[in-house]
Amino acid sequence: MPVVAAIWFAVYYAIFRFAITRFNLKTPGRDIDTAASVEKAVAGTIGKSGYNVPAILAALGGAENIVSLDNCITRLRLSVHDMSKVDAAALKAHRAIGVVQLNQHNLQVVIGPQVQSVKDEMATLMNTVQA
Repeated sequence: MPVVAAIWFAVYYAIFRFAITRFNLKTPGRDIDTAASVEKAVAGTIGKSGYNVPAILAALGGAENIVSLDNCITRLRLSVHDMSKVDAAALKAHRAIGVVQLNQHNLQVVIGPQVQSVKDEMATLMNTVQA
């Protein structure tokens, strides 16, 4: 039985590796990171959440671009005035796992289990900017 499992593992591995590399399928961890974007992500103010929240807020177009801010277990849920101001590449450079654009004004930024502290820091920062 273990021999059959090992054979199937090898077959599946070979097929999926070929398909992913041949057709350039996007899988987690295969995004192109330049040294500049990684260096840029490290620089800046890292808050209690471990994320550079001011840079994330800037990548979302600033506090004035955000209409509403909420979160679920792993995602920031946002409504924005102007989606063209949102920079998905900058969000990913600042450790966002992904960005899901739902429509012209709503998007979700996949952060992970630390999303609650990121949201709290962002809400505090937005309140200080608007005050």
